[in-house]
Amino acid sequence: MVKISDLEEVYKEKHKKSLQLYQEALRCFPGGVTHDGRHQSPFPIYAKSADGTKKWDVDGNEYVDYVMGHGSLLFGYNDKGIMEKFQEETAKGFHIGASTELEIK
Repeated sequence: MVKISDLEEVYKEKHKKSLQLYQEALRCFPGGVTHDGRHQSPFPIYAKSADGTKKWDVDGNEYVDYVMGHGSLLFGYNDKGIMEKFQEETAKGFHIGASTELEIK
């Protein structure tokens, strides 16, 4: 029978750099994470990049991201049309702190 401790050892072996970063994070943040949703046992993964529906961690593992920014990335990471519009709009300034015509549209 497989024990949880055996599975944790496999996890630790596949996520060596994430473990190292988690140990560093424990010295900076309560519980080692900056958001409750990132708590994971025995430790969280640390993402390095994302594209489309996938993301990769610092150890090179690939994941299908079913959460997609809690719905804010409905069209996936790096959607060309969204990225172009984002760059166009942020070049005008962002977090301006005033109402804008764009928010009405």
